[in-house]
Amino acid sequence: MPGDGPFLWIRDQSSPLGFWHPPEGGMCVNAFLFVRDGHRIVLGKYADHPAWDELAGLDSGRRQRFGTGWTVPGTHLKFGEEPRAAARRIGGDVLQIPGLTFSEPRVESDTYPAAFANGKTHYDLWFFFDAKPPARWQLKVPAWYRELAWQDPRTLPPSAYARSHEDVVARWLQTRSGR
Repeated sequence: MPGDGPFLWIRDQSSPLGFWHPPEGGMCVNAFLFVRDGHRIVLGKYADHPAWDELAGLDSGRRQRFGTGWTVPGTHLKFGEEPRAAARRIGGDVLQIPGLTFSEPRVESDTYPAAFANGKTHYDLWFFFDAKPPARWQLKVPAWYRELAWQDPRTLPPSAYARSHEDVVARWLQTRSGR
């Protein structure tokens, strides 16, 4: 039927092979920053802090619901924002780490039936960035995190994550190993 895809061209009255409306289950475009030290990466647990509204578009209900598990520092891209700029924003504004060096992005996508959308298919587009902190940098916990710590994602159980970030980390690990 015209306007029902399959191509990801989202615009009212676009090509008949594009989508005339967003997917019913929603769509997110995210950048994730994997700050690395050997096998360890920086993971955080959200505090219910209003700074998240501006930092990552994360409202209080979601901060409270997901604040008990580990998450990869990340953000939804802002309208018109280039993914590399989003990665720099995560490093500088969210994590407050000066002098990070960044990889080029690796792009991944995922679809799943979303409980928050009554089982309708949700579509995610992810930009993964590796980052290396400067020598002698010490991890500091900004006020908007309850915890921020080095973790080895190969040994952290899936149940320790929030927001389905175990899937994000598993995909990152998989793409790093070339499988």
